[in-house]
Amino acid sequence: MPFLSASNNPWIDDAVQGISGQNIYVDPDVSGGQAIADALSGVVPGDGSIAVVVLPADAARDTPYNTYILDQLTAGSSQKTVIVAIGDDLQAASAAIPSDDALRIANENEASGSNLQDQLVETVQEISAETPTSSGEGALVANPVIPLVIGGVVLVAAAVTAVGLIARRRRKPAVSTDPVPAGIRLRVNRLRELRANYAAVQGSPVAAETAAGIDALASHVEQLFIRLDAKAGEDQSVLAEAEYSDKLARLVAALDRDYLLDLLTRPDLWDAPDERIAEVREALSSVTTQIVDNIKQVNARKGLLFQVSLDSLIGRSELRDWERQFKQSSGD
Repeated sequence: MPFLSASNNPWIDDAVQGISGQNIYVDPDVSGGQAIADALSGVVPGDGSIAVVVLPADAARDTPYNTYILDQLTAGSSQKTVIVAIGDDLQAASAAIPSDDALRIANENEASGSNLQDQLVETVQEISAETPTSSGEGALVANPVIPLVIGGVVLVAAAVTAVGLIARRRRKPAVSTDPVPAGIRLRVNRLRELRANYAAVQGSPVAAETAAGIDALASHVEQLFIRLDAKAGEDQSVLAEAEYSDKLARLVAALDRDYLLDLLTRPDLWDAPDERIAEVREALSSVTTQIVDNIKQVNARKGLLFQVSLDSLIGRSELRDWERQFKQSSGD
């Protein structure tokens, strides 16, 4: 698959080129990069199933949303799983296991308190343990010595895998595989559907900015609940779910095809279209900013603070109707 860097970000270009011929790429600007590369070489499978990229924090400086670099690396790589560290931010995506599981594993290890090298090694081991393997029929030959050697290697590998699985299960109960509550997940999925609609609008800078804003919001919502699940008590997660269930429902209604998208494509059919457009854009920006603040509060082990209201959207009677319909269709 040909790869084009939409941002002309040199870190992304170098990383994609780096993992095109090998499975580990550590940017030269990363402190202690050689030690990290050496540690990873002992755990990254040699079958081309997993790529690990380590970049400095500056690589994400001008990216449009949180998982942009991960998305670009995934699109440009041949490996089914991509693990990326950008400064101290650890992310992962996978086509071999559920991508949400890969991201959760990475975030759990990021929150473990260990150094970046250990976080990466643990993430590789846990994702490897979850990745299905082929049966390998016909791979062995009838040499009486080889089975003994292979048997020893299998025992060591099994022990490492077991330790990784046990550690992971101790950190997170197996009751739920998704730290994002079901109602919030439904809203995030709907936001991503709408993001594609805005990205498809030709010749509208506002639509393009809205698509990027929706993408950032959806990613930050996931990050908030992933980090709440790993670092905070259940009461904080419940509080966040109650806060954002309503706010996201209002935003979905405002961003839907019947409102903002129609305002952008057919403003002549609306009264005060500029005012309405500004209201929705402000609401999208304000909620995203509050969620980012909440993520910072979780990282600092502080209680969540909510200060954003969507009064301008609440005042629109048509949006109240659409919000009510969305809640009914989602079972709220």
